[in-house]
Amino acid sequence: MGAVARPEGEIDRARYQFQILSDTAAELSGARYPHKILESFLLSAQGGVGARGGFAAILGRGEFQLMTRSSLSRSLTPEYAKVLREHLDALGDERKASFFVPSLQGELCPGKCELLLVCPLDDGQDGVLGLEANLAGQPYDENDKQLVAGLGTLFQTSLRFSLFATRVELLNAELSKRNDTLDRQIFHLHALRDLSREIIRVDMTDVMDTFLLTVLGHFARPQGLLLLHDRSSGKVFTSAKGLSARTELATQDVERLIFLCLAGVRQKHLQPLQVEAVERMEALAELPLGFEPERAYLFMLRENMYGVMLLGRSLDASVSTEEELLQAFVSQGVMHLKNADSFATISALNENLAEQNEELRRTISELTRAKDQISMLEAAGRRIASIVQSKAEGLIRVRGFDFVLILALSLGMALAFNFHNPRGISLVEPAGPEIPFVTLEQALDLIKSEDALLVDARPREFFEREHAAGAINIPAALFDLVYMMQVAAEDPERPIVVFGRSVSRRYDQIVAGKFMGRDHERVYIVKDVAPLALDGGAK
Repeated sequence: MGAVARPEGEIDRARYQFQILSDTAAELSGARYPHKILESFLLSAQGGVGARGGFAAILGRGEFQLMTRSSLSRSLTPEYAKVLREHLDALGDERKASFFVPSLQGELCPGKCELLLVCPLDDGQDGVLGLEANLAGQPYDENDKQLVAGLGTLFQTSLRFSLFATRVELLNAELSKRNDTLDRQIFHLHALRDLSREIIRVDMTDVMDTFLLTVLGHFARPQGLLLLHDRSSGKVFTSAKGLSARTELATQDVERLIFLCLAGVRQKHLQPLQVEAVERMEALAELPLGFEPERAYLFMLRENMYGVMLLGRSLDASVSTEEELLQAFVSQGVMHLKNADSFATISALNENLAEQNEELRRTISELTRAKDQISMLEAAGRRIASIVQSKAEGLIRVRGFDFVLILALSLGMALAFNFHNPRGISLVEPAGPEIPFVTLEQALDLIKSEDALLVDARPREFFEREHAAGAINIPAALFDLVYMMQVAAEDPERPIVVFGRSVSRRYDQIVAGKFMGRDHERVYIVKDVAPLALDGGAK
């Protein structure tokens, strides 16, 4: 609506203003969008009072939200909007109907704004109308202000209705979005129910394939990898879908994958059946997976058995992935994997039990046969015992002549063996040199006065246990060796006192005789005396 000349008569002005209000009401009644209402309101007000220019805006909390203008030198600035906002907030609940704000006209007001109207709206918003001076150069009178105020009422009503309709549309859109989200959640919950019904298998490979296919199908993901690693046995179970070639990871790659996933989760200490989303997945690009995973989940079935699920990018990029539902899917699948693993464990235990039962049956059969054999042996033993007992009773009646005969045979065999043995014992002692005997006092006197050589003829072990001080040990078996090492340089005239006190005096006599054979003429044997008696116990 353009600017026109104002009528001169009061009746014509009233008719003219009524026509403007009527046309504006008709135009605003079909407007639904706020910027159209602002434009109609500004043009109607500007044409009704013949203003040179103006602006209309919706002022929110802190700054204007929507504005339209017409030929003002400056637009509505944020500084002026802030001053106007502070002034309006200071009025509080008094702002109900449209009102003029002459006090805010000044340097911050855009252009040469002569008339400023504020129309309160809902939710702390305000509609603002600013008009420049009219074309005639005359100030605005009360009729002009009433016309602008009436237009402001129409503007306020239409804009409130428009904002309400917009808010209803937004609420409907939000409700529709929530309905879509609810439908998707119901769809995924039905999928969880279908997954529980479908996975009734007990084979670990079948459960893994069904679980992975169900997740990929319901979440529109073309690629995925499910992997289980039993660290105690070293076994690896793998299920891959949507890959160009079957992914085969080495054991070190599997352990590295689990380590990287563990480093990327928030909770490091996993519990059995606990599922954790991997938040940092950059390091997974280093592994030969065959695709780029977008989602990864780490879980633990039992102690030393970890699992990883990797999911590729979704086919529908516009639909955001429901992280909670996806993790609930994975958690449900982990329960089925746990059931399959428990069934496998039970099956292995049953097989082991069957083998043990078979082995037990064989053992019982062998024990039965052994029992029969023992019974036979016991019967044979009783028979042999009766025979032995009868023979023993016959032996009790042995005559004395039998014992004499046994002794004679034993003596004859012993003499024959000793005779043919090169090292046999001489039954008749050959006559040797006559060795004089001395008493303890005589031996001590020889040692003291003539420095006699004291010789211990006992075996080495007796000599080491106790011996007289200054005595040298010369056993009969080692006489030649010890003599050459220790006594060969002695004076043949030096007295030699031999003692031993062994079981027999044979060692003393043999050693003394050997000394006599070495041209030692003064050789004596101490008679019946302990070795320590020669030195008073010194060692």
